[in-house]
Amino acid sequence: MANIRINDSVLSRAERVVLDTLVRHIPSALTPDHLTSVGLVGAVITAGGFFACWWSNWFLAAVVLGLFLNWLGDSLDGTLARYRRIERPHYGYFIDHSTDLIAQTLIVVGLGFSPYFTIPSALLVLSLYLLMSSYTYLRVVTESVHRLSYGGMGATEFRILVAAWSLAAAWIGPEVSTRHIYSFIALDVVIGFLSGCTFCGFIWVVRNDLSRLRKEERTAQKGVAARDEKKLEPLKTDFAKQVIQ
Repeated sequence: MANIRINDSVLSRAERVVLDTLVRHIPSALTPDHLTSVGLVGAVITAGGFFACWWSNWFLAAVVLGLFLNWLGDSLDGTLARYRRIERPHYGYFIDHSTDLIAQTLIVVGLGFSPYFTIPSALLVLSLYLLMSSYTYLRVVTESVHRLSYGGMGATEFRILVAAWSLAAAWIGPEVSTRHIYSFIALDVVIGFLSGCTFCGFIWVVRNDLSRLRKEERTAQKGVAARDEKKLEPLKTDFAKQVIQ
């Protein structure tokens, strides 16, 4: 739907090379919808793996596998549609981003139910993800610009961060999500502070966007008024001549 797609994440260039290579070897029987389903299945596997980690850290293998499948399906479905020139702008946009919302919710909530995170911290992270997603969709509607990353962080980097945190937390041990600062869990305090900073940054970005859009619309309105005035000049001249006569 958007005329402009912007992805300036840290791994965007390397990822684009990998995707362009993979898309050329996808069997013709496999469609973008199939890949979208693969991404969603990957999210389910990730969530299940996180919960199963209460029994054994070896289930982190399922988490990593699920994150990989989620990346593979989510990144390749649109790439394949554009490569085969079978894009469906409205259907494709809707199914891609609705499944993204479902998948990321499963992944983040699954992380919250794991031994490596807490539910309050997971819900804070999820709320910020949904906030930035809403902002992204607003820009698609108002400016036809689809931004896929913010501050060098895109969906791929987020998945890597989730996997890295989980592996590090499993290595450190249970205290990573149980240590307290006074009566608060230390992890919740840190995530709460970072979430607050991110929210303030979001407000600042929205304020700047509103100021820019206001200026652009005023400039456009002045241009329309000047153009209309120019069109009316001959009519005013003719009217003045008729009055004089």
